[in-house]
Amino acid sequence: MSLPRIWLCVIALGMLAPICIAEPASPSQDDPWCADPVLRALSERITFQVTYEGDTMVPVMAIGEWAPKIMGEPVFVDGPFGRALRCGGGSAIATYPRGPNATLAMRGAVSMWICPVDWTRVNGGNTVLTKCTASRFYMQRQGPAHDDTGKLTRHEGIQFLMLGDVTGNKNLMTSTVKWPPGKWRLLVASWSLPTMSFSIDGGEFMTTTVKEIPDDSYFGDLMIGGVNGELTLLDEVTFYRRPLTRAEALHIYETFKPEDPEVEQ
Repeated sequence: MSLPRIWLCVIALGMLAPICIAEPASPSQDDPWCADPVLRALSERITFQVTYEGDTMVPVMAIGEWAPKIMGEPVFVDGPFGRALRCGGGSAIATYPRGPNATLAMRGAVSMWICPVDWTRVNGGNTVLTKCTASRFYMQRQGPAHDDTGKLTRHEGIQFLMLGDVTGNKNLMTSTVKWPPGKWRLLVASWSLPTMSFSIDGGEFMTTTVKEIPDDSYFGDLMIGGVNGELTLLDEVTFYRRPLTRAEALHIYETFKPEDPEVEQ
């Protein structure tokens, strides 16, 4: 599923390819990103991707500046797509120059696969998956909270948020109460401001609208991964230059969903 093969397919088709950071693998005719026309067309819209192959937080490709600044000590484990990053539990977060890699103030999307490992169901912190340095764009798992009497004071769930005075505090969230450990999920967040949308496992998009459309400087740089919160695996973080359709999100899910995921503890 790793993107270096995609860019060899794009080059072979005589198209303009973005900057490729990682050493490319040999393309295969049965690779879905090459053989599948839906995925091949979608690959031309990708602007940034991190796959964690080779136990690194360096992106495999980016159309803008890409060198990461890493806080913490990243922990990598085996997953169904190759190597994956542990988020939460004291791992690491990488900050990348954003620019054209993630056009948050215009149109775009991000997809990623995540897997719960050690999520508490009583009181748990938030686990950031990706955000911006200005803390106005987030995808995260919000942990639950209860007061001393056991009353629920904060629901647990996966969130896509845009925050601040310009956008207003906008939150798209789905409950994770019934998410078992070890099962990988596909998250897709799309935006064509003022509309923002969120899909889980290729399902229907939830939507809301921001108050006003911000300029690009509103968000700051791009951050991927998380040090704090509860242990979660993250892989195949991919940004696109336009929103994804429900059909595209479902196609990614149906093509790559793991049949028997295993989680390294």
